[in-house]
Amino acid sequence: MASAIMQTAPPRPPVRHVSHWNTPRILRAGRLSLLILDFVMLAAAWGVTSVHREAMKTVGKNAAPSIIAAQHIKAAIADMDAEAANELLDPPGAITESNDAYEARRIEAAKTLISAAENITYGEDERGPIAALQVGIGTYERLIQRARDLHERNDPKYVEAYRDAAKLLDATLLPAAETLDKANTEVLEHTYREQAGHSSSSQSLFVFCAVMLVMALGWMQLFLTKRMRRAINPQLLLATVVALFWLSSTLGAYAVERRQLKVAREDAFDSIHALWRARADAYWANSDESRSLLDPTHLADHERDFAGKIDAFAKAPAGMKLEELPQAERSGISVKGFTGYLADEFNNITFRGEREAAVLALTRFNDYLAVTREVRRLDSTGHHRDAIALGTGTESGQSDWAFDRLDQALGATIDINQTAFDNAVTNGFSALEGVDLKAAILAAIIGVLAFLGLAPRIREYQ
Repeated sequence: MASAIMQTAPPRPPVRHVSHWNTPRILRAGRLSLLILDFVMLAAAWGVTSVHREAMKTVGKNAAPSIIAAQHIKAAIADMDAEAANELLDPPGAITESNDAYEARRIEAAKTLISAAENITYGEDERGPIAALQVGIGTYERLIQRARDLHERNDPKYVEAYRDAAKLLDATLLPAAETLDKANTEVLEHTYREQAGHSSSSQSLFVFCAVMLVMALGWMQLFLTKRMRRAINPQLLLATVVALFWLSSTLGAYAVERRQLKVAREDAFDSIHALWRARADAYWANSDESRSLLDPTHLADHERDFAGKIDAFAKAPAGMKLEELPQAERSGISVKGFTGYLADEFNNITFRGEREAAVLALTRFNDYLAVTREVRRLDSTGHHRDAIALGTGTESGQSDWAFDRLDQALGATIDINQTAFDNAVTNGFSALEGVDLKAAILAAIIGVLAFLGLAPRIREYQ
């Protein structure tokens, strides 16, 4: 019986699992990762820069100039009305300074309106009030011309014609200027609030990308040292230094822009806005003074409107007189209960010489009010012609002289803040200038260094 010979197969050697992530593949993957992180950091830098530049553009170039233009238009047409009323207070045929002043203000209003139209950024919210102003000013001029013609013919209906023009101014023109102001103010406030959030989030992404890139460069440096027994890779080390320089210099530029944006928006523009509103309401109040002399049948209405605008300009707290405010504000004491546009300015004093200029404006405001009180006293005691002479006169001690001094003081205070605003906007844009190009150059340098640093090590395995 044949026996089957059982042969035992020799044992198989253990199966070796060869890792796909060998040294050359790790080097290639590392190089690709460095290039990707480099590109993502570049994209993040461009995104952050765009956010910062758009915020500065909105505040410095779009919204703020349109807000100022709105109040400038309001001041100009309010003064047109005051000069028209003054002209109608003169005897028929008289050639006075009011004729030239009216025309100068008309041209000023037209030019400012054109500037506002050229700066339309937010569509119908701006286009609507600008169109209303353009049409309304033309209608107002025709009504004033009708009043002039009737006045020239010594027809008493000229007062009624002027009243129609004044109603148009109060009900349509000045509210349209305020609507233009409001449309841009809302955009400015919204953009300024959102810029802080967008800037923080986008900047965090940029910092994250930079940290990841630096960590990846460091990891590759460590890998080469441990796995390949290599000394420090100079290209990767230089790439790390470039990445850190890129991060610090870019964050520095953003910090400068944020500081300048704050100066422009909070320190300068808030004061500019308050002062221009004060200026516009002062012109409107000055118009009410002339109206009270021209149209005494509505004296109570004119006096009420005048008082309301004066309170909006500056109102002393209970138990204190307006005449006492300049001394308190000169010493830097914050007067509790002091309200109005000029109070808003005193609460935002920032720049050298600003307090002194604002105190002078407040002092001259009191001087102007003293003259208007005398005008009212003369008119109420039967000295109508004397009241007109004082209320429309430009000689020292007369109403228009006092008002012009007030306007000059307001203008000087505005100029201080406007200069600071313009400088802050210029400096903000300068801080961002070249950031995009620098980012592209530095990203390219990092990419080239990473490629050159790893290429010889990869070739060792080919």
